[in-house]
Amino acid sequence: MDMKTLAAPSGGFGGFGGFGGFGGFGGFGGFGGFGGFGGFGGFGGLAGSGPQDTPLISSALVTTRDAIADVWTPVPHTIGVDPHYANDPAILTRLSASARSSVFAFEIGSRIGFSFSRGADEAVVWHQDVEPRDTAVPNPPFQRLVSMTRPSQQQFHEQLDLIAGYVPQREERGAEIIAQLGAPTEFFRAIAFLNPSRTPFTLELLSVAYYLAVLAEARLKFALSCKRPLEYSAQVQPIIYTPTHGSLPSGHATEAFTLARVLWLLLRSAGVEPYGRDVWGEMLLRQAARIAVNRTVAGVHFPMDSIAGSVLGLTLARYFCARCTQQSTVTSADFSWHAYPDPVSADFEWRDYYDPAVEQQQATPWVGVDNEVTLDPGSMRSEPLEWLWDQAKSEWTDIR
Repeated sequence: MDMKTLAAPSGGFGGFGGFGGFGGFGGFGGFGGFGGFGGFGGFGGLAGSGPQDTPLISSALVTTRDAIADVWTPVPHTIGVDPHYANDPAILTRLSASARSSVFAFEIGSRIGFSFSRGADEAVVWHQDVEPRDTAVPNPPFQRLVSMTRPSQQQFHEQLDLIAGYVPQREERGAEIIAQLGAPTEFFRAIAFLNPSRTPFTLELLSVAYYLAVLAEARLKFALSCKRPLEYSAQVQPIIYTPTHGSLPSGHATEAFTLARVLWLLLRSAGVEPYGRDVWGEMLLRQAARIAVNRTVAGVHFPMDSIAGSVLGLTLARYFCARCTQQSTVTSADFSWHAYPDPVSADFEWRDYYDPAVEQQQATPWVGVDNEVTLDPGSMRSEPLEWLWDQAKSEWTDIR
């Protein structure tokens, strides 16, 4: 598949506003189960359990200072205070997780662009493929990461039969569906040994990957504006509130597959027994798939939504890890629903799109995949993200 360039899609998502606005997508609250990682919203902080000011302590500090500071003594300029090296990743060790979160968010988001072709109903997520320069005004080319076209109304109509087939599983999966309304991290910690005391940087890394997933999925959902199942049939009757944003791609599928692959790539990179064995990747991806399917069981997503979300999430995960590890080779994926088979018989099957054993995405007649796309190394480099990856990786090293 040939990579395409574009002079300037709507540029890299800028300052990202307040993270908190993404609460409607299950938000970062799911990280709250790990002792305060729920704060990523509004850059309020990954670590909500950090230092807290209280009126009592602040009032006491006023009187304490007045009692012990005495008369102000001017500080001579000859007393040196060595400055930090500017833009040095080592400084990140002195920052709170909440302060770091805004740095990481900008690092990953400022390289992402978006465009939409109304005539083709095609939405594209791009990478800004140019090395940053301190003195130049950015006007870079963009390289395509993921393109996605909207399925036909007939395909959505025919997939309603698949949704009806999942209804009998609602009673069995009801607790899972409710528990998975937020971020899916709790379900991955049952597979890999995630704990805020043991793996705080791994959780921080996953939260940044989660942000990238939400960032991309939200824009694609808005552009494609696909209606939800209950808008096609009064018999769907979802068992949870239907989100107001578009159905395709599935946000839960995007987020779950992003986190599953990022965590799997981290474990493989650490190379510590037994986490690098294929069974860990297998279990992580099975969990991601179950989370995606549960949204169809709940009545809020078509199987096609999960297909789109899974491939989007897998592609973003590979891209995210490349940005964290000084790599310039990524995966690109193109969706075209014109070649999709009869929707009545073509349900979501995650193995059609990814093989964790060989760690590679799979192509189908309706999803084109290029696993060897080379981007500009300078444009991929991010010292803050590399620092975070190294900190997370070190948490999976045995202590002997």
